[in-house]
Amino acid sequence: MKLTNVQKEYLKTIYLLETLKKEVRVTDIANKLHKTKPTVNYAIKTLKEEKLINYEVYGSITLTKDGEKEARKVLEAYDIVYLFLTEILKMNEQEAEKEANQIKATLKDETINKLAKYTNETLGLPSLECGYNINNEKCLKCLRRERKNING
Repeated sequence: MKLTNVQKEYLKTIYLLETLKKEVRVTDIANKLHKTKPTVNYAIKTLKEEKLINYEVYGSITLTKDGEKEARKVLEAYDIVYLFLTEILKMNEQEAEKEANQIKATLKDETINKLAKYTNETLGLPSLECGYNINNEKCLKCLRRERKNING
């Protein structure tokens, strides 16, 4: 399934809102993304058609298993790029945050995988010999564990 950058942002936003509160509604997404409710409703409709969310009109919005996987993948790509920019290129955090959001949207999964491996090797983290692949959730857990070791 090929998602647009806009669809990915909606999935990421729903995922983040779900972690903060139990129910996510169209208004919550509209407020977070600074969009109108009709714009959000259109996006929600397409995500529902792709079976990435569960939603009934005027009800709460939840991610399906596939929707959550895609949202976590978007967040993981951001984290990898952000780590590269801050820890290897030594960019300040605010600039790196802005750049990471733009860069991650343009990279293919294969490129993200290579960037993750390079970043880990350069920072002297435990290797990703587990066959890291941004599409493989087990390996995502390995990367998270390694990042925790960096940050203490």
